[in-house]
Amino acid sequence: MSDSARLIHFLHSSDFLMDSLKTVRDLKLPDCWIAAGLIRNSFWDHLHHLTIPPLKSDIDVIYFDPRDTRQRTEQIYEEKLRSVAPKIEAIFGNWSVKNQARMHQVNRDRPYLDCRDALQHWPETVTALAARLTPEGNIDLLHPFGLDDLYQKRIRPCPYFKEHKLFEFKVRQDKKRWQDRWSDLEILI
Repeated sequence: MSDSARLIHFLHSSDFLMDSLKTVRDLKLPDCWIAAGLIRNSFWDHLHHLTIPPLKSDIDVIYFDPRDTRQRTEQIYEEKLRSVAPKIEAIFGNWSVKNQARMHQVNRDRPYLDCRDALQHWPETVTALAARLTPEGNIDLLHPFGLDDLYQKRIRPCPYFKEHKLFEFKVRQDKKRWQDRWSDLEILI
C-alpha cells in the first residue's frame, strides 16, 4: 500500500476526521481543503499509538477564491463551522478559515496561484499537507513535498522557508514544542 493510500485509509478510519472533512466539503468553497496540523497531528498520534486527547491546534481550512478576498468572508465561514460543528472544534481546536488568494500579502510572498502553490510556501514540509472529501466520498490529498517526512517523523523547512525565512522557521519550532508530545521527531535544518 502506498503512503498516500495508507494516509487515506487512516483518515477514513477516524469518525471525527471524516466528520471534519464532510463539514468542510459542505461549505462548497473553491479549491477547499483541511490542511496542516489536524491531519499531521492526528497521524503522528496514530503512529505513536497515543490515546490521550488530541493536541488542540487550529483546524486550518484553506480555499482559493480571488473574487472575494475579504477577511470578513473568512470570519463568516468560521462562524458557520462553529455553529454546525462545535463538537469538532471542542476536540481539535478553533476553526481557522483562510483564503489563500489573499494570504500572500500576510506572509509577504508573491501571489499564490492556488492552494497547492500556497502550501509550497508553508513553514515545514510536513505541514504542507491537505485533504478534502470529494462529492463522491473519496479523499483527495495535496502534499507538494511528499509524505516521507510525515511517515519518518521529520520536521524540516520547505525549500522556500529554508531560503527566505529560516529564522522564522527556527522561532516557530521553539514555540511549537512538538517534541514534548512526540519525542522521536527529528528537526532538520
